[in-house]
Amino acid sequence: MKILQRRSTIVPAAVLLVAALGACGGSSEPATSGGSGDDLAKVACPLSALPKSGPKVKISLWYGNQQGKNKEVMEKIAKAYNASQDRVEVTASDQGQDYQAMLGKYTQAIKDDRIPNVLFADATHAQFLVDSGTIVPGGACAKQGAVPLDHIYPVVRSFYTRDGAYIPGSVNLTSTMIYYNKVPFQEAGLDPQTTPGTLDALRDVSEKIAAAGIADMKWPVSMVVAPGFFNAELTGIGQDIVDRNNGRDGHATAAVFDTPKTVAFMTELQSMYADGLIAKVSNTPGQIDQYLNVAQGKSAMVIETSAAATTVEAFLGGGMSAAELADGGLSGLSGGAKVVPGFGEMPGIAEPGQVPVIGGAYYVTNGGTRAQQAAAMDFVRYLNELPQQVEWLIEGSYLSANDQVAEQPEVKKFFTDSMAGLALKLASEQVAAVPAERAGPVVGPFDQYEKIIQSMMESVLFNGADPAEAVGKAQADLTAALRSYNDENGF
Repeated sequence: MKILQRRSTIVPAAVLLVAALGACGGSSEPATSGGSGDDLAKVACPLSALPKSGPKVKISLWYGNQQGKNKEVMEKIAKAYNASQDRVEVTASDQGQDYQAMLGKYTQAIKDDRIPNVLFADATHAQFLVDSGTIVPGGACAKQGAVPLDHIYPVVRSFYTRDGAYIPGSVNLTSTMIYYNKVPFQEAGLDPQTTPGTLDALRDVSEKIAAAGIADMKWPVSMVVAPGFFNAELTGIGQDIVDRNNGRDGHATAAVFDTPKTVAFMTELQSMYADGLIAKVSNTPGQIDQYLNVAQGKSAMVIETSAAATTVEAFLGGGMSAAELADGGLSGLSGGAKVVPGFGEMPGIAEPGQVPVIGGAYYVTNGGTRAQQAAAMDFVRYLNELPQQVEWLIEGSYLSANDQVAEQPEVKKFFTDSMAGLALKLASEQVAAVPAERAGPVVGPFDQYEKIIQSMMESVLFNGADPAEAVGKAQADLTAALRSYNDENGF
């Protein structure tokens, strides 16, 4: 994957001082561009270049992979920002149904020198964006109050920090968790209030549900086969995916996940599929079979993203109140009710809840004029304010990286009064508890990494390939992809 053009993100402090002195009349001078090898920690905050009067500074926001309620919230917040002040006008533009399509457009925009002023992209694309030289680190404006670094969860700061600089402007998190139906747990003689915390426990619970003779039950677990699960499970036991401190001490040059623990993990997972304990659900756009399996009584558990909380509420809610769910949900079970939803931490290889950083982030780019960069950072400042963070959580099911959000009165109410709120409360606590060293890998060609792992998982879980051989081939393929990426881009 070759980055078509790299631009300098460094705007010297002296230049910003000149811009600030002339800010009352605005600045149309283009930002510094060209060059490579920037020291991100030296990038100066552009906020002082925002004009105090004159015409509104117009900026663009590109986003992708936001459908339904998320798309609505994305557009709503942009419009609310425009209405909240008279210096900046942001135009939000949907660039595609998935992050990969949008990133392709952004890569082409780098070549054409027409990148947007703000980009909302997947967490996994962070290193690629840093390597493109087109990002103004959000942390550059922490002292000016635009980014609340002191309140960002340690694991999030760890994941997004490069060369001493915190990269994104604002972060929307998701997590992975287990959603389950308490009814088959009860019918199998299991504690319906307790979910399996490890993969060994998941097998044990699944075998007991399978052996209970429950009507319609086919596969106790339903889960989309996706690279994120592989990444989460290995990160949860401290297994690096790539060398150089998982990519944090410089550009990774080789994959390092072919270990006995990884092979044992894939072997056990293959065994669970072969034993009919996990449904084979393909990783295709718009896939909902994993939810349908639980709703129809074919599965008891689904492992999914916390962003699916509102979807799960729609599929499995059954009109049950949050208070009933919080109380266990089974005391008044009658009339043939088939689904009583519950939520639990993601089962791990060794312990529950060890999830890497996933989700999306807003990035300020160095496209346009210095005034536009300042306007983009001001928009980020607005996004990081608590009311907007609360709105994304309650209406868009995105977790906040700010530790103050969970303490807001409306969030406390949401966490107790709705089914989705109960799930997102657990997901928020899960992310907050992950140690900084478990942030996950830093990989430039992450799209290629995901394709390689997806292919490996499907070959092992669907086609019966030898786990040791498949893992070894995946490691070799990723190593080749890393070296090609580094060679093509001069790293």
